[in-house]
Amino acid sequence: MWLDDLAARAPVPAVAIAVFDRTTVRASTVHGTADLTTGRPAGRDCWWDLASLTKVLVTLPAVLALGLPRDRPIGELWPRAAGRAAGTATLDDLLAHRSGLPATARFHETLRGPAIVDAALDTARGEPGPVYSDLGYIILGALVEDLTRRPLDGGGLRLGGPVAPAVATEDCPWRGRLISGEVHDENASALGGYGGHAGAFGTLDLVTAAAQRAMGPTPPCLAENAAGERFAAGWWLHPARGIGGRVAGTDGYGASGFVGNRLWFEPSRGYGLLVLSNRVHPRRGDRAPFSAWCDELSAAVAVENA
Repeated sequence: MWLDDLAARAPVPAVAIAVFDRTTVRASTVHGTADLTTGRPAGRDCWWDLASLTKVLVTLPAVLALGLPRDRPIGELWPRAAGRAAGTATLDDLLAHRSGLPATARFHETLRGPAIVDAALDTARGEPGPVYSDLGYIILGALVEDLTRRPLDGGGLRLGGPVAPAVATEDCPWRGRLISGEVHDENASALGGYGGHAGAFGTLDLVTAAAQRAMGPTPPCLAENAAGERFAAGWWLHPARGIGGRVAGTDGYGASGFVGNRLWFEPSRGYGLLVLSNRVHPRRGDRAPFSAWCDELSAAVAVENA
């Protein structure tokens, strides 16, 4: 099968791929080694760390389900944010990464649990960029939990772990051990296992189902920066740092995750592509080979679904 051949050439220990539309999985495969330290193979029952795909598959729908006005400062909607530096940002500012908050911060080195949310809320807003920001989604995840008085709903995905069998990620210098079945992101770990920005896990079938639920027309652009990066609520819009590949349609949109995940929708062509991997196993390195392989995969998918 053409997809199996491409998976076998992936420059990562393990990879799972699905090509789908709203109702059908057109092709899927799992290939490689889930844990190089044991040689355990990856299978369809393995749980994958979704990293920043958590933002769009868990936090985004949870925020939208609240039905709150998206153009009012969150400090007016959420008492915890009132009077805080980030409290002047609107929901759309945070969803579309136009809040002026930095990309990330090393909160995990000194803080734990709710103190991380408070530190994010107290972070000064810079000039609107937009800048793709974990901090905005840490805040959004906490907002949902505080206002609903219950944990984030993974919608079939699991939040925080532990999960097994799992695909291992990095031999983490901060934690001093190999990460498997728990979140790779350090701030999510320090938050207690997950946050609005990272911490969801899913099998290939579960993540594909979540992607099918998320699939729809191209969402409207809410922000663009000088580099030409365009954002909708949650999603990257074409050209999206190339995550849709060199053949991406101009109406394409998607998201990516640091551990080696990509989700890309082609509305005009009627399909989506999901890639889950453990690119950072056993340690993070040059992303270029993985990006080149993803380009090859995207081009092949476009041909097969023309």
